[in-house]
Amino acid sequence: MRIFLHELKEKTSLDLTYDYQKEIEDIEDILSIKPAQIHIDIKHQEDIIILDMKLSVDMELACSKTLKPVPYHMDITEEIVLGDDEDADFILSDDFVLSDIIFGYIISEKPYTIYHPDAKEILFEKEKSPHPAFADLDKLLKK
Repeated sequence: MRIFLHELKEKTSLDLTYDYQKEIEDIEDILSIKPAQIHIDIKHQEDIIILDMKLSVDMELACSKTLKPVPYHMDITEEIVLGDDEDADFILSDDFVLSDIIFGYIISEKPYTIYHPDAKEILFEKEKSPHPAFADLDKLLKK
């Protein structure tokens, strides 16, 4: 979704739906993603544009233990500053890809680990038992 600066100057808000399914092809822990619902309020101040973004997206993430799909809903509220000074989040140019900026927020805000309810039962290490040479040590110490 390519946005041009002159389009933003004409609007005070945007309501968008964007499908990120193609973008997740190389991301192993996002199994599927539904189209994101995005609302952006646009504020113009001197040499900057402030985008107050509210994002809502549903996705399925891979369980960190079992790789089973885990439904996950994410709401993000973020203020994005476009400008030429060092305090801006992004450089203000006539042409920028808003969908890439928003996808960056989705990737950075999703949990690193998530567990399917079945994952509680899984242990990767065998339960440890004492070495056979020390098996009777506990009995000797109790005497």
